Amino acid sequence: MKSFVFLLILLPSLSLAAPHPATSSSALTAPEKGLYFQHKGFNLKTEGTDWLPVATESVLDTVRFSSKEKTANGSLSIRTDTVAKNASLELYARKWMRDYPSYGFEVLSAKNFTLNGQPALVVDMLSRSKNKQIRQVILKKDARVAVMTCLDDKANFNKSLQSCNRIIQSFNWK
Repeated sequence: MKSFVFLLILLPSLSLAAPHPATSSSALTAPEKGLYFQHKGFNLKTEGTDWLPVATESVLDTVRFSSKEKTANGSLSIRTDTVAKNASLELYARKWMRDYPSYGFEVLSAKNFTLNGQPALVVDMLSRSKNKQIRQVILKKDARVAVMTCLDDKANFNKSLQSCNRIIQSFNWK
């Protein structure tokens, strides 16, 4: 009985886990660990960057990341969508790409590539009227699509793109 009481007293001091599952000190909520999006069927890490999720309300269920640096304006948003399982990545992207010019975006390039063994499409765009540059990476697996959008002022885009690319390269479907 004494050893049981001793164990109950000692156990809390040996605990290294979060006080409650998925709370602030949990690995599940640490974006650098990549488990933040497990419930959406993928992992995405911010490790090696100073970017963190920014609390925003969105009808499209979008999560946005940005630098801790107060002067930085760049951001990376990630949105998921559901499509027909047999719909191709190109068909999904083409639907949106034909609308970009009506929103003031000039498509600079669109290329297919493979990201961590999965087909992906990268679309680079420019908004001359707003002086913004954008890179979108679109991935599809089965009936799920993930759209990651990196956005910044044209003058600062290359700096933001380094962090965006690092985060995007960590993307893995589960």
